[in-house]
Amino acid sequence: MPLHQFPLHQFQKDVYERLSDGRSVILQAPTGAGKTRAALYPFFRAWEEGSDFPRKCIYSVPMRVLANQFNQEYTELAESHSRRLRPKEVLTVKIQTGEHPDDPRLLGNLIFATIDQSLSSALAVPYSLSAKMANLNAGAFYSSYLIFDEFHLFPIDERSGAQGALVTTLQLLAELKGIVPFILMTATFSSTMLDELSQRLGAEVVTVGKEEYLQIASGGGQEARRRYYHIHQNVLTADAVLTSHAEDQVTRSIVICNQVARAQDIYQELREHPERGDVEIRLLHSRFTQEDRQVKEEDIRREFGKKIEERQIDTLILVATQVVEVGLDITCDRLHTEIAPANAIFQRAGRCARYPGEIGHVHIYQVRPRRNDEHKPDYLPYPLALCTASWQSFCERDGQEFDFEDEQTVIDEVHTDMDQKLLAAMDDQRSIIWKNIFGAMEEGDRSCRRDLIRHIDSITILAADPPERVGNPFTAQGFSLFRGSVYGIWGCLESWADEHDPGEFEDRLWTMQYPMATGLDSEDATEEERYTWHRIDHPDLITSTSLIAVNSAFCAYDEDLGFRILRPDEETGWTSEPGKVFRGNRFSDYSYRLESYAKHIKTMVSIYEQKFQEEYTYVQRRLAEEWDLPLDELDKAIRLAIACHDLGKLDKRWQHWVRLYQKEIGAPISDANCMAVHTSYDPENSSHQEAKKQADRWGTRPPHAAESAVSAAKIIARQIGDSEDLARAVLTAIARHHSPRTANYKQYELHISAENALARAMKAAQLSSAVLPLTMQERGGPLDKILIKPEQFKSLLLYLYVVRMLRLCDGMSQNRSDPDEVSALSDRY
Repeated sequence: MPLHQFPLHQFQKDVYERLSDGRSVILQAPTGAGKTRAALYPFFRAWEEGSDFPRKCIYSVPMRVLANQFNQEYTELAESHSRRLRPKEVLTVKIQTGEHPDDPRLLGNLIFATIDQSLSSALAVPYSLSAKMANLNAGAFYSSYLIFDEFHLFPIDERSGAQGALVTTLQLLAELKGIVPFILMTATFSSTMLDELSQRLGAEVVTVGKEEYLQIASGGGQEARRRYYHIHQNVLTADAVLTSHAEDQVTRSIVICNQVARAQDIYQELREHPERGDVEIRLLHSRFTQEDRQVKEEDIRREFGKKIEERQIDTLILVATQVVEVGLDITCDRLHTEIAPANAIFQRAGRCARYPGEIGHVHIYQVRPRRNDEHKPDYLPYPLALCTASWQSFCERDGQEFDFEDEQTVIDEVHTDMDQKLLAAMDDQRSIIWKNIFGAMEEGDRSCRRDLIRHIDSITILAADPPERVGNPFTAQGFSLFRGSVYGIWGCLESWADEHDPGEFEDRLWTMQYPMATGLDSEDATEEERYTWHRIDHPDLITSTSLIAVNSAFCAYDEDLGFRILRPDEETGWTSEPGKVFRGNRFSDYSYRLESYAKHIKTMVSIYEQKFQEEYTYVQRRLAEEWDLPLDELDKAIRLAIACHDLGKLDKRWQHWVRLYQKEIGAPISDANCMAVHTSYDPENSSHQEAKKQADRWGTRPPHAAESAVSAAKIIARQIGDSEDLARAVLTAIARHHSPRTANYKQYELHISAENALARAMKAAQLSSAVLPLTMQERGGPLDKILIKPEQFKSLLLYLYVVRMLRLCDGMSQNRSDPDEVSALSDRY
């Protein structure tokens, strides 16, 4: 069925009309009403009809779990419509989270990602890539249709009042007005927040009215779903859950804990309870491997899904954490949850009596006290103030039935004050927030993540023995734990290790270590990224790292309970799967062919035109309208960056090295005027490795990226014309196409044949080569005169657009992981 024939609710039609008209939207609709379809329908419809809309969509959710049903459902839809309407072009659907890193470079057309992944990419400090490749992803974010689901659950640092992913997202969207369309979605905005965001972001509000809500809740003819709330002064126990589950006609119950450890505890209590009977128990949280997680989610969707006839288990209890709040289209008869902020409680309640005609009961419990203070409830990861206010509000409504309007009343009661404080703090601290944003985007300062994304952030834990075996730690198999939990684990590990003889487990000298990358400024694309590991001998070292390796002697994993830390005498010894190591701009395995400058540029231009040019079509038009940038100027800037990015390799010393190397491998260069930018090199060929070492002894290759920018500065200034911001963006992209922090250039002297090589490259890039004022030599110095100006968002944005295209095309031009594509392009030229 063509998308224009899909049945839509009125609010979904309203969203489509506004987004199609170039406006952004803030959508407030109850859980289960169809917000996902409302947000994605405009994207799929535009793809189907070829209308003016971004070619890429990034769908961000608040937690480190992304439901596989999104991937499955929309992959099938994408493939169906692509085959029918664009048989040669399939709309690709990807997942990008810390645990499902399927698209670390954001190459898919529709990408489901956590806000941590999306926002770190936007800020040029991506969790998915190394520091050396940090400037690769931002251009994708700023040229995409942006969807932010369950926005109210995005992290906020309550201590500062105005930090975290929610605040940073709002600051960026305010600057992007008119450039890319976006939609913020939630069931639980306070009325104050809704009105304020509309004004600040220039977005239009779409809400679901009472009559439309009743129609949705009843399925257009059935009895409306009904949901009752019950408050319990005691903590959540297996006894309470089983007693409720034993009531008449109850076959499905869901238990939600705020912390993984508590979910694991109550799962084991339920399994071992003498009154359990024939009730099946399942556990779902974030610390399962991708394979086990997928199996569990498929099982849960079937057993708690809408199609009762597909269920295979008579009576079932699911124990979970916040992972079920977003993306799982499931329902139950009874839902038991620890107290959390009201908006999170209603999000969880959306998994109880979700479908028309159902009646459900939500039971809310107090949380356990802190381990070190029995008089204080352990609300983590949620703030004390919101949990306390939520508890009071729910206690006043014990036993009542809630509809969407009742939920909104509680939200306004609990969250309005906090929202007002947040908005006021955002205004007061705007300069500080933007200083951090610029620090991340321009300087690649990864420490800014804590303030800009998630202060009580997660740390990825790897199990390794020794850690060098995990390869690239940032792509190795790991699990996310809250930083506060890791501090406690460190103390336990040190204590347990002291109790054991050094010979009882391998390499007794360490319990936890953190990695530091080396060679970040190297421009040698054949050089592997390497990591040195440092023992954590004090908990303060945990503060500044996002990844830690734990000695495998303390690590355990199984498909029932997932990953956990245990004493080394408790069946431990599990090890993470290693990650891939990247080299330079290369994204996986690679090999090089001897290649001239002009041929390399022609190959890159072909990749750009065939794979990426349409990615910026929409944003180019909006930049022309909003910033008075000539319509094709961004395209021209990208072609200039491609044409000039390797000019530094035309240095006399570089060309001398190439000839020495080629002679060593028995394939000398006979043409004295040939300007080669790549040699014939296979990293698995020992003779090539030896030839490289021999050539290095005679004279190492000089750096080339910053030198390329300096030599091309006059050319680019003349080609770009009046837009100084765009000219600086091109030069910065060239200077930083191997390392985002490049700030200086070295002495260089170009070969006499450099101008002829550049003229052929300009022609390959379809640019004028009539005037080429190439700067043939310089002594070296700082790049500040040609780089983008710090703390100017417009300049940063243009630079990030250009550098993404440059690095992608450069990397793919020699990437062995795409052999058919690369060989076809190379053979053609």
